[in-house]
Amino acid sequence: MAREDQLPESRDALERSTPSLTEVAYQGVLKLIRDGEIHPGERVKEASVAKMMGVSRTPVREAIRRLQAEGRVVLEAQRGAVVAELNRQEMAELFAVRERLEGIASGQAAQHASDAEVDVLEKILEETTEPSLSKRELNQLNWKLHFAIYHGAHNRFLIKMVEAIADSMALLRGSHHIPEGRPGELYGEHKRIVDAIRARDPDAAEAAARAHIRRSHLTHLSTLNELTSSTMSR
Repeated sequence: MAREDQLPESRDALERSTPSLTEVAYQGVLKLIRDGEIHPGERVKEASVAKMMGVSRTPVREAIRRLQAEGRVVLEAQRGAVVAELNRQEMAELFAVRERLEGIASGQAAQHASDAEVDVLEKILEETTEPSLSKRELNQLNWKLHFAIYHGAHNRFLIKMVEAIADSMALLRGSHHIPEGRPGELYGEHKRIVDAIRARDPDAAEAAARAHIRRSHLTHLSTLNELTSSTMSR
């Protein structure tokens, strides 16, 4: 029979295992940003987010403050909380780091991924060829493939770094946009990476991954130019 003096400890353990409403709101808003539901430069509307998550506005407000401290959200006069947007210099810095990390991850995956993990890479890759996929679904599959490569590298510190990079990618304007003709290019670039991992060739896997990220950087620059021109012409 449990003693009365054991109850507070049990309650503490329960509270520690249950996420606070602020944490729930924080993870919820972060997911909206990651998934492109709220784009860079767009407002984070407290009332709408609170209603969507079934919480009051207070935990959402606290979550926004935390996101602001992390640089993911900025406060603008007359607009309130807005998703941060990386400028061109920040974009260049981000892609420079991402190119190195993706190269390392792919090279290490070629050395350490199990055969079953490589099978998963090939399965995800083939899923990206489904004609009925929306661009949103294709984008999600592309990230699923990248994260499978990260985990195939079996380097916990590398995973933490590339996850931070992935979060920063969501702050790029147009980051979820896939231009016409790009899906076929993406498949070819990804296939070269996966084939090199299957062949257990770390040098080829790293080179293919770095070439892929350089191409992605150019695509994002082109997309940003188009979006900027479109905005200026209105």
